[in-house]
Amino acid sequence: MAAEKKKTEKKAAEKKTAKKVVATVAKAAKTPVKKGKKKTEGDYSVEINVPRGGQVIQNFNLVPAFPTATGAGDWIFSEPGSTTDITGLTVRFQLNPSALERTFERAILVVSMQQNPATNGTWRFALDGVATADGDCDPDNDIVVEVIDNGFTLLIYVQVLENSEEMIPFQFVASFTDAVTGAVSIYQSQDPTIYPKRP
Repeated sequence: MAAEKKKTEKKAAEKKTAKKVVATVAKAAKTPVKKGKKKTEGDYSVEINVPRGGQVIQNFNLVPAFPTATGAGDWIFSEPGSTTDITGLTVRFQLNPSALERTFERAILVVSMQQNPATNGTWRFALDGVATADGDCDPDNDIVVEVIDNGFTLLIYVQVLENSEEMIPFQFVASFTDAVTGAVSIYQSQDPTIYPKRP
């Protein structure tokens, strides 16, 4: 009788342990995978995966900076809630969608201009919000930009209509209006690079 009771208790304990393991595995499967991977010091990239025939909207923040004697200044392009500067952004599309799916597939990147009270002025996106190294760096016309919200928000539409991979060096362009003098100056960042690709 005692032996049977011990066996029953042992089986119940094993079932309880198995349930805990299953619950732990299920919880881990539900945990979202972080999009960005830190490659090397100072190099942080984010990957956005566009579902077949679908769209993705991703938000980012941009903190501009004044140029220094050695360069364009340290502009911070980051995900909301983070201060880690993104240097590369990959937008990946699925292979072999139908012609109709290709038409609707896109990623919409919403970049919000962040103000620094210490600068005593206002930053806004200017001159279409971006500049590229040369006029032919996006031959497939995969990227379209639009400045909205009185210059405080930049929309970047990314599509890949062909099976291709591009590397598009992207520089943000912003104006700074001095709060005291009213003088307006235009500045340009040094990164990030956008990689639209299929697959």
